[in-house]
Amino acid sequence: MTDLPAATALPWAQYAGWACVLCGASLATTGGVSIGRAEGRSGVHDLSAEVFACPPLSGCGPSRLTQTPALYQRAGQTPPPGGDVHNRRKT
Repeated sequence: MTDLPAATALPWAQYAGWACVLCGASLATTGGVSIGRAEGRSGVHDLSAEVFACPPLSGCGPSRLTQTPALYQRAGQTPPPGGDVHNRRKT
């Protein structure tokens, strides 16, 4: 796995998850793949942030990294169309 840069060394777009941490390309239209957590501290303040990279087929190179799907991409039940995501009873 490639070492991630320190969170304090990242430009704002990469720190916020708007740009690829490996190549700097915008993730606004392609989406991103979580590649880990960039660690950083300023005194007692934890500045660590989850960082993202281009999708594996884009040629950026994150396919060599361990990938964890984003929470919304993980397998699980989805509510039926028009259904509720909570389990409260409708009266």
